[in-house]
Amino acid sequence: MTLPAFLAQHQLDNSLLLGFYGGGNYGDELLMEVLAGLLQQQNTQNVSIAYQQPQNYTAYHHDFGYPLVDMHNKKAVATAVLHKKRIVVGGGGLWGMDVNPNVLLMSIMLFASRWLLHKKVYLLAVGRYNSTPRMGRISAWLAGKAANAIIARDDETYQNFKRIQKHTYQDNDIAWYIDQLNLEPYEADVTALEHRLHITGKTIFITLRRFRGNDQHHLAAVVGQCLEQNAGKHLIIALMEPRSIDPEGFNLLQSWRHTYPNLQVIDFAYNPLALFLFFRKHCDNLVFIGPQFHAILSAHLTGVPYLPLAYDNKVRNLLQHIAPQAQPITVQALQPQHIQEFIDRAYAPAT
Repeated sequence: MTLPAFLAQHQLDNSLLLGFYGGGNYGDELLMEVLAGLLQQQNTQNVSIAYQQPQNYTAYHHDFGYPLVDMHNKKAVATAVLHKKRIVVGGGGLWGMDVNPNVLLMSIMLFASRWLLHKKVYLLAVGRYNSTPRMGRISAWLAGKAANAIIARDDETYQNFKRIQKHTYQDNDIAWYIDQLNLEPYEADVTALEHRLHITGKTIFITLRRFRGNDQHHLAAVVGQCLEQNAGKHLIIALMEPRSIDPEGFNLLQSWRHTYPNLQVIDFAYNPLALFLFFRKHCDNLVFIGPQFHAILSAHLTGVPYLPLAYDNKVRNLLQHIAPQAQPITVQALQPQHIQEFIDRAYAPAT
């Protein structure tokens, strides 16, 4: 069953929408924007969205007419759970390498909502991966047992959840359904983004990501060498979260910008569909290098060439689906020559 078919067949009025929304991560905000848009097009009523920083909502999202519940206000969240008939977890690789105690708490809440409060619980286009640690496996079991239905976004997730929840179906990530939205209202968002980023020719678009351990420093070191080797080319380096979340990363971007005159830098402080449509508009002049699941998927869906870079099973599953002939490169194994060979191919004259 596909996600649109599920939304057409199931009544989701009177729901609380859950995810890692409001943390300023490009992928999570993209999932929320698309899912809320799909629900609005279904004329779904009385939906509330659990959001981490309600004061920042308008920086990332359009107004769908759905009220926000401050995720940091435990009383407000508990009240929403008690009063809503349905709890909907909308997308994301929640049960993967990046699992944290908040995911465990959410999974416990889902379990209690189903079996103590008799709510309907739906996990839509979610991910559960073998790379998740013990906390993630426990959390996924609780969430799977809580769910009335699960839509898995890839085969690994489907196989993991099918063992504990028979009402599990396989589909794709929510971002695959962007084109089912009315995208005209986002033209102003694209224009605003183009005031910050200027494309005047072939441009290398690179993203950094925060990692645990040494992977973050390794990626930054390799990117730094890439900048030195391609100083004469047009370059963009982006954080896929706001500078307030990763000030160290943004300071590094600023230091690079002062060194390389052709470099533009940006952090994530705009509607996620603006970047998606920016990629689509400038696909003939962009090449993408970065490890983020939804940035890679955005590049793929808009026709932007990308380096098959993976840091977790969720990205490997994505690459296996969209580029089965490619040989993914892990962040740990990434070397400057990998990036340079990719750039050289992108800049090679057409034959």
